[in-house]
Amino acid sequence: MSQLVATLDSTHAFPPTTKAVSSEGLAVEAQSHLQLRPDDEAAFDALVDARPQVGVFVSKPWLSGFFADREPGWEQALILLREGTTLRAVVPVAVRETLTHVRVTLLGGGLGSDRVDLLAARGFEAIAADTFLGWLRETFGAKGFVLELRDVCGSSPLWGAIHRSGIERIQRLALQPREVNTLPYLTLADQQESGSDGPSAKSLRSVQKHRRWLERRCRLAVDLLQDAGDVMDAFDHLARFLNHRWRSRGEGSVLDDPRMVRLHHHVLPQLLAAGRLRMMRVSADGRIISVFYGLAGGSWWGYYLAGYDREWAGRIHLGQVNLAAAIDLARQEGATEFDFLKGAERVKYTWPVRERTTLDADVFSPNACVQLTRATRATRDATAALTRSARSLFSL
Repeated sequence: MSQLVATLDSTHAFPPTTKAVSSEGLAVEAQSHLQLRPDDEAAFDALVDARPQVGVFVSKPWLSGFFADREPGWEQALILLREGTTLRAVVPVAVRETLTHVRVTLLGGGLGSDRVDLLAARGFEAIAADTFLGWLRETFGAKGFVLELRDVCGSSPLWGAIHRSGIERIQRLALQPREVNTLPYLTLADQQESGSDGPSAKSLRSVQKHRRWLERRCRLAVDLLQDAGDVMDAFDHLARFLNHRWRSRGEGSVLDDPRMVRLHHHVLPQLLAAGRLRMMRVSADGRIISVFYGLAGGSWWGYYLAGYDREWAGRIHLGQVNLAAAIDLARQEGATEFDFLKGAERVKYTWPVRERTTLDADVFSPNACVQLTRATRATRDATAALTRSARSLFSL
């Protein structure tokens, strides 16, 4: 890996564009914007379409929300990895300089994006991950860095690259796992072929029963929205539904965060224009009673958020009916997979789902200050776990 001319200063982690060529033949560019030349644009879209289940969260429409409303103290950048002039991989990152080290994370992980990863062309996954870690070493290694990975795919090439960097003694990175997240998904053929009388089949019959109750109660309309005004109106209803649900439990909704609301207000029209939004509205006698906020790419549909009018629904399982309607629309559109994304809520297991995982972990460079940070975090996490255990014990 050759030297990179990028440097940190007190206000900007990245110059407008920086370049380096690795010994493996990949070039690295770090740019603080999303503007791409036409050939890069086409290559970027191809990377997203090849892995839509993660690519949608790395697509330009989605990332534009983070670049438009930057988190204070953080610098966003798009890392482009090339073979010659051909774009082979992309990694969106956020960087923050502290007094003792540099914090780096994949943009959106732990903050709105249910799944993030390095996106690489087939056959370039390992070399792209190795090159990215080399870029971190060249750019931030002198001061030391912590790579904070949140919601990163369990199948990510980054995990192998981190392991290789240690056994090959390129840089002795220390990985500290934090959490495993479950992401159920439904292969639509599984639902059609499931002829057993197991729990899922019984639950699906219950969903059909509640759908019939709903149709007897009102004039039901299920619409996949194509107009930007309708999309924003449905999103406002969704925010109210979720606010009411979580407020009644004494908790906050994800859409109570003004920054997250701004993010979605920005990205929704762009996702719609790019053909990646699936916003579904369920109406009863003209009144919106349920909203499904989904994402799509190719034959993949993802369930991002959903909410419904709980007071209106009464004993009808409107949440299940809402998801069933979305799955039906996905099948009609030719989707082969319906991804429930992050979270193991019981309603998702109404269907015969399989599971994927994403991982949260911190990766520490070998610098002394960074290793002190590692020890401090480990002590803090252990203390917090002990406190939770004590509270649980005394509550028995």
